[in-house]
Amino acid sequence: MSGADPSTTCATYEGSAPPETWAEVTALFVAAFAAAPYGEDPQELAHIRTWGPTQLSHPGGRLTVARQGAQCAGFALVHGLVEDQPWLAILATLAAHPAAADALDRPEDALVVHELAVHEGFRGRGVARTLLRGVLRDRDEARVLIGVYESAEDAVAMYERWGLVRIGSFRGPDSDVTLLVLTSLTSDLSLRLSTPSQRVSVPGPVGGRRPPAP
Repeated sequence: MSGADPSTTCATYEGSAPPETWAEVTALFVAAFAAAPYGEDPQELAHIRTWGPTQLSHPGGRLTVARQGAQCAGFALVHGLVEDQPWLAILATLAAHPAAADALDRPEDALVVHELAVHEGFRGRGVARTLLRGVLRDRDEARVLIGVYESAEDAVAMYERWGLVRIGSFRGPDSDVTLLVLTSLTSDLSLRLSTPSQRVSVPGPVGGRRPPAP
């Protein structure tokens, strides 16, 4: 069976989203990333209700929320690289890789997947693919960047199946988390996401994660 569950609907917000949307995004975000392999502090995770709207307001900010009925099944949050100082700092440590150097030279031409999460009850149904395809639709940026915790092996494998390639890893000075940085040309990734494929159940949370502080 291929493609996303036809009962999944998506709503996309550009630049801002209503408080009720952030409420359901926050609940899903806390549930997904407090669980293994992330094990983050639920109280800290809940702060997405404050910093999420700020990220969405960045140039190129877009939030896509997937729902099945009244249930929030997942969300993806992206924005341009230009004003994202933590990501620019991380890429500076990886500048020996041509893709990182290219993004630093042309930050206006790069898109950051800041967060991507799917509710555990809806994994393996093509929701992550649908979300990423939605936030990449009609984008002008040539390159996509995504960070994922090295310990999240299922998420890493999913992104690599979609053709994203590793350009390096980063660990902040006060962090015990290693962030893998992956990239793809936007047009190539959009094409691969639009090509029907076998659904693969991902048992752990899938997520592009905000980077630890440089």
